[in-house]
Amino acid sequence: MRTRWGTCNVDKRRIWINLQLVKKPTECLEYVVIHELVHLLEQNHTHRFHALVEEYCPTWREAKKMLTTMPLDYMKKGETDTNGEQIDIGF
Repeated sequence: MRTRWGTCNVDKRRIWINLQLVKKPTECLEYVVIHELVHLLEQNHTHRFHALVEEYCPTWREAKKMLTTMPLDYMKKGETDTNGEQIDIGF
């Protein structure tokens, strides 16, 4: 299963970022933001799209690789957060 780290609505000129990125290295967040912003200039993953991502984020390949190899964090019902408080995840 692939993770959707970000999405871009070109018509409304909005991007959405997966909140799980806050737990990843800053380079990963930068890559995803740049990737989604470039969609405002080039809607599809064309050669021009990749050239623009490369221009603004030369290390995008490394960031993408980190994202594909790092698992998503998740919490099970009854687990506690870092303050020792029980998490209510609605299950």
